[in-house]
Amino acid sequence: MKIETFHPKAEALEKYIESYYILEHAEHDKPVSYLTFPSVFSIIAAVQNAENQILDHKIITKSSKSQRLETSIVCRFNEPICFEYQGAIKEICIYFKPLGINAFLKRALVDYSHSAFDSFVPFSDYETAMLSILKIENKAILAEHLENYWLRKFIGFSHPFLKDAIAKIDENPKITTVDLAKSFKVSQKTLIAQFKKHLCKTPSEYKKILRFRKAITKMKDSHEKTSLTQLSHLIDFFDQSHMIDNFKSLTKRTPRAFFENLTTLENSNIHWIFD
Repeated sequence: MKIETFHPKAEALEKYIESYYILEHAEHDKPVSYLTFPSVFSIIAAVQNAENQILDHKIITKSSKSQRLETSIVCRFNEPICFEYQGAIKEICIYFKPLGINAFLKRALVDYSHSAFDSFVPFSDYETAMLSILKIENKAILAEHLENYWLRKFIGFSHPFLKDAIAKIDENPKITTVDLAKSFKVSQKTLIAQFKKHLCKTPSEYKKILRFRKAITKMKDSHEKTSLTQLSHLIDFFDQSHMIDNFKSLTKRTPRAFFENLTTLENSNIHWIFD
């Protein structure tokens, strides 16, 4: 399996898209599977000549002569999901930053995502466009066409407090939902409802996942061996036990076992464990 990662070249997309990749799995390659973990990103994918088999916490993508395209969105999961590829597969996958995908959608994100893994067809021309883009052999040209498509779909997104709420959480992951709501002079009920509507996560879920993702970044960027105790303090966990509980909840692994097996796709914030 070959994976090539990209960051948006179009300056107008950098604010909304973290990265994307093109994945190719050859017909005679052995099946490949990996675990992906809860993220603050909204992740969409389009796969050529394939069909998805959805199992409990596992998605099997198989080459198909009858199914021309599979499209999906993943943005509301709190446990690992296993993805497996069988046969000839070509996939493009985009990681939208928090609230980023909302700048391209005519309806709230919650209207497109109802479970951990959903079909995603946001526009009338989406499937036709993705099929056309996936057929492009040259990856640089494919990436250019992909970015041009999303640039044409840009409509912007504004909200009275969500962007600032995310910034406050990023600055202080320990902030409570009560204090967060008070800072914007809204009720907890309103705050939670707006997070669910536009991020498909509650504030508590978002904070938990953000802290986990920050831990990964700290360990990846550390030039010296960082102990779990040091890491728990760097990421503002209450203590090491709190961090271990957080990791077990989101990864089904201890932090030590998680980091020992983690693979980071080159030049990206995409982190998987290959099975």
